Amino acid sequence: MTLQRSTPARRRTALGVIALSLSAALVGCSAPAGRSQDGAKPPYPSHVHALALEPGTTTVLIASHEGIYEVAGNQLTPSGADIDLMGFAVDAGGRYLASGHPGPGTDLPDPVGLISSDDGLNWTQVSLAGESDFHALAATADGIIGFDGSLRQSTDGSAWTDASPQLQVHSLAGSPAGTLAVATTEDGPYTSNDAGRNWKPLPGAPLIMLAAVTDDALIVGVLPDGGIVTSSDEGASWTAAGQASGYPVAVTAAGTADDLQIWVMTDSGLQHSADGGKTFTTLVQAPGAAS
Repeated sequence: MTLQRSTPARRRTALGVIALSLSAALVGCSAPAGRSQDGAKPPYPSHVHALALEPGTTTVLIASHEGIYEVAGNQLTPSGADIDLMGFAVDAGGRYLASGHPGPGTDLPDPVGLISSDDGLNWTQVSLAGESDFHALAATADGIIGFDGSLRQSTDGSAWTDASPQLQVHSLAGSPAGTLAVATTEDGPYTSNDAGRNWKPLPGAPLIMLAAVTDDALIVGVLPDGGIVTSSDEGASWTAAGQASGYPVAVTAAGTADDLQIWVMTDSGLQHSADGGKTFTTLVQAPGAAS
């Protein structure tokens, strides 16, 4: 079904939720919760910042306050170095891109700037060490987009150029196979067709809080209440699907031979849809969440 325009009251509520989320993100993460006395990672991440897929697969990676968790079935496995991954993306070549703060036993500056890795364990400094904490990252076929208080674009991660116009971004998403990117803001979503260099608003679009872009340029948006919307025409029109339960914090998606698959992390756990967002099942339930 075609999405109906939000009422003013619903839009004000959504604006408030996104504004609060953006403010909290810019303040930064609190100290890690749930650590054991020996410093081991908890079995479930204390704070999730991003979801991503290994290129060409439906293998989900969770970027969190304690580093990367790999998802296999309904199991989470802590993996890689202990880094508070505030921003995280995977490019088309499978390279992990991240930013944030070093954890215990990690020899990196604080903030780490932009770092990269092939395995999540060994990280290489790329740029802005000790200077930048990207709270949102996205990868496209033509480079990297980051937000650290300024919205920037880089072709290789070493030199950065300010985007136009400057936006206060809540989340970023890009198509690794193309140059389409999406930024969510408290004023509504923006899109870029040149890998994040220039942005334009989408008048009348739903006020999405999170976004994902598939290889074939399908946009998946998540509303503050967990509602799912999709666009196949770069945000010109939107179709409402179903709803994930709980407060959403991260999303990723992939078009497969069967259907559009969507993964949403909420405060209830990691949820998965194999039918384009019409229905969701819980893959991993958050500790203490209602069944």
